[in-house]
Amino acid sequence: MGDHERLLTVKEAYEAAYRFVSQYRDRERESESLQLMLVSMEPVDDYAMSADPASWEDWLTCVNDVGKQPRPRP
Repeated sequence: MGDHERLLTVKEAYEAAYRFVSQYRDRERESESLQLMLVSMEPVDDYAMSADPASWEDWLTCVNDVGKQPRPRP
């Protein structure tokens, strides 16, 4: 693997996605939608894995869809 390639666990990838959205929100402070998304996505150390258990389930669905479903378009 190259310097920019690293295998992540599902939990690590979730935190990476959370951090990615968080740093974007830091530049777009006026985005209430991003703020609400981050509140529901915030990783926690319990069975649900996020402040909103539905977010974790949505994440697992997305992980399972990678390579199986067409990539969503903006």
